[in-house]
Amino acid sequence: MPDTSIVVTKHRCENAWMHPCLYRRFFISRIGINNEKIYVRMQDSEGEDSDVSFYSASDAVSDNSKACIPLEEHELENLKEKLQRIVFIQQTDKKYHHALSDMRDQTILSLLVEPSFYGRHHKTSVLVVATANETYIFDIQSLGGTIFPELRSIFEAKRPRKVVHYSHRISDHFSHRHGISLGGVWDSFTALCLARRERTPRTLPEAVSLVFGLPLEKLLCEEVSGSRESLRNFTARPLSRSQLMYLAKMAILQLKMHDRLIYDNICAEMQDMTLALKHVYSGDNYAAMKMGPTSHYGFESIDPFYKIDTEELVSPTDKKINGHKLDHQKCQK
Repeated sequence: MPDTSIVVTKHRCENAWMHPCLYRRFFISRIGINNEKIYVRMQDSEGEDSDVSFYSASDAVSDNSKACIPLEEHELENLKEKLQRIVFIQQTDKKYHHALSDMRDQTILSLLVEPSFYGRHHKTSVLVVATANETYIFDIQSLGGTIFPELRSIFEAKRPRKVVHYSHRISDHFSHRHGISLGGVWDSFTALCLARRERTPRTLPEAVSLVFGLPLEKLLCEEVSGSRESLRNFTARPLSRSQLMYLAKMAILQLKMHDRLIYDNICAEMQDMTLALKHVYSGDNYAAMKMGPTSHYGFESIDPFYKIDTEELVSPTDKKINGHKLDHQKCQK
C-alpha cells in the first residue's frame, strides 16, 4: 500500500502524536521540517513499522522536564500511611477474599509481578496489587504457585484496568506461566515514552525516580542491588520487611505515576480546555440567558481537532448491557 502524506501545523501534529486514541491508528515513517510546519508521512497500520522517534528535531530536549512532576506533601504523607497497612496474603483466608472483593470494586489497579525480568523464564513468586486505598501482596509461592480462578477472572477481565510496567514482559509471564490473557492493560512505560517523546529502556524504579524526582537509592531495598536485578530475585523465604515495603511502594507509585503522565502531561491540553470551559461564565452578568439546554455558548474553548475515536462512545445496546451484568455476576461467584 502506498504511503499517505499529510501536512499539519506543529501544534496540531503534536496533539495527534500525544493522544493515545489518535496515535494508535498509524505508524509514523518519515518526518520533515519546514519552518513552522512539520511534514509527516504515515503508513497505514498494515504497513511496515518504522524505528523513527516520534518527536521533531525542533523540540528541545528540555521539554522532557515536563514529565517530572514531584509528589506534593500530602501525597508523601498518604504514601507513608498506605505503607503502614500492607496486606500480606499467604493463604486463601478472609484477607484473600476481602482483597478480591476490593479489587472488583475498583476502576483501575496497579499490578506488579516478581521476578519481573525475562517473562516466562521465571516462576511467579509474588504478585502485588494496589487499589485506591489498599495494597495487597500475594505470596504466590506460598499459595502453591497457583493463581486461583477468582483472581484469574479479575486479571483477564477488561475492567478494572490494570496499570503495569513493560506490559509485553508481564503478559508473556502470565500467558506462559498461568495461561492467563491479561485484560484491560494500561502500560506505564508506554505513557512515559509518549510523555518524554523517547523510547529509552527504563525499569519501574527508574521511571518512578524520573517522574517524581526521587533519588533511586531511596526507592530500592537492601535485597535489590540496583534498578535492574534483585540479589535474591524475590524467591527466597521469608520475604523481609524491606522487600514488602519496596514492593508496595512500587505498586502505589506506579499507579500515581500513570495518572500523572496521562492527566498532567499527555492530556494536558484537554485539561486546559476543561479549565477554559469552567471559567466561561466568569464575570458574565447575563450568563442565565446562555445556559439553555441547547446552548453552545463556551464550546469554542474546545478544540474540535482534539478528538477521540467516537466509535467507542456510542450508547451500549441492551445485549451489551445484559452481557456486562452476566460478567459481573460471574465475578461475584
